[in-house]
Amino acid sequence: MSAAIEAKVNEIQAGIQLSEGPLVKLGLFHCPDGDHLLMAIHHLVVDTVSWRILFEDITTAHEQALNGQTARLPHKTDSFRTWADGQSQYVNSPAMDGSRSP
Repeated sequence: MSAAIEAKVNEIQAGIQLSEGPLVKLGLFHCPDGDHLLMAIHHLVVDTVSWRILFEDITTAHEQALNGQTARLPHKTDSFRTWADGQSQYVNSPAMDGSRSP
């Protein structure tokens, strides 16, 4: 990576502030070997699993655009609220009441 690109990447990443925002910043770098997109997102906004899903969706949309197609992504599965409600129900279920031995 060239020193100029590395400096710009560091600047973009350093500009993400949880208390002030923005929490997402992008950088597009036009290089001799092709274009490169930097996606810098605060670690409290996207977890490791979500990064994989987000990256897959962006890759799919990019490939569709390159082929002259309209970007069509799968419908979302569950929302954070659904997941959190499920966690709450499990924690308050008989499985977690402490009466069972391991």
